[in-house]
Amino acid sequence: MDKYLYCENIIKESSQSFYKAFSLLEKDKANAVFSIYAFCRTADDAVDEHNDLEKVNTLKKKVKSTFEGDVPKDLLFEALYESIMRFPSNVSPYLDLLDGMRDDYYAKPITTEKEFDEYCYKAAGTVGLMLLPVVASKKYKSESKNLKVVAIELGKAMQITNILRDVREDFMKDRVYFADETLEEYNINIEILRTGLVTPEWRTLVDHYVKMAKKKYKVFYDNLELFDKDAVYPTYLAARFYEGILDEIVKKDYTNLNKTHSLSNFKKFMIMSKAKRHLKKRGLM
Repeated sequence: MDKYLYCENIIKESSQSFYKAFSLLEKDKANAVFSIYAFCRTADDAVDEHNDLEKVNTLKKKVKSTFEGDVPKDLLFEALYESIMRFPSNVSPYLDLLDGMRDDYYAKPITTEKEFDEYCYKAAGTVGLMLLPVVASKKYKSESKNLKVVAIELGKAMQITNILRDVREDFMKDRVYFADETLEEYNINIEILRTGLVTPEWRTLVDHYVKMAKKKYKVFYDNLELFDKDAVYPTYLAARFYEGILDEIVKKDYTNLNKTHSLSNFKKFMIMSKAKRHLKKRGLM
């Protein structure tokens, strides 16, 4: 199988929203994003699906070897190597992501909002950094400091969205990603939530994290000019699709305790139309 097709199949099967957005990139950039996503999905599945720390350790060895030019005979890493040759990057965010997977394996407790923020960085802020050389190739060096802040904030926003979207499934697996101090502040009883009962306290807690995520999305929206013009629409679309999940959760009265909310194809179409109008108005399309 072609290495890029292998990676494309992974994103297509795992995230229709991301695939729909990033497949709009020109071929080399799309392939690079697919290879990065495939790496991240493989790392995530090592813990979430297989609960296998050895897989995480193997991925760490392979990605370090890939960045050193000694590419494993593996379609994923062959694709990733070509991508980082086209869009020079560094290995740090890849290793940080794997450190986050290790924390997940050991169910490292999240007691404070600072630890929650660190978790969101490792789980997804790192992905923003991985994608930067691809979607912001022209200003990656000259605006590096600003771009890194923007990419990390977008990644964190998406991770908060993931947590709120998947909370029911995580509770069933006995995983709680909210900070203990915040649960206490909002008088949250996890055992009651496990029953699926939507309480006023739950609504308030979700609102807290929705507002937090939306502030982070806004950092990205306010800095679109830093990104390559041909990558603005796909990246903006991916963010809007994800932010739309938050809106669905609130609109459906915080019933993410009982079901996993997603966007219908019609709503995605409406977001795409609105995104084009907005970006044209800003001179970015």
